[in-house]
Amino acid sequence: LALLFLCAEAEGFTLCHAPVLQTKVFQYRIWDVNQKSLYLRDNQLVAGHLQGANAALEEKVFWVPNRAFEPARLPVILGIQNGTRCLA
Repeated sequence: LALLFLCAEAEGFTLCHAPVLQTKVFQYRIWDVNQKSLYLRDNQLVAGHLQGANAALEEKVFWVPNRAFEPARLPVILGIQNGTRCLA
């Protein structure tokens, strides 16, 4: 979840409204053509084959649109570990 401030600029004045809660969070599993999944190893995000009990190590990638930075370029905030860590 993210707080989003709505601001509008008119004749040199900036009007900001109360924060709006951004609740649209997307969650994806990501793997490549060789079926390698993303997981954390020694605090680094790596891709590898996860099978059996190790399949639980797979990181889900969460993303939220980030409308605070150049919305025309469609910026996003990416997170792992249920959104407790961000990718930059």
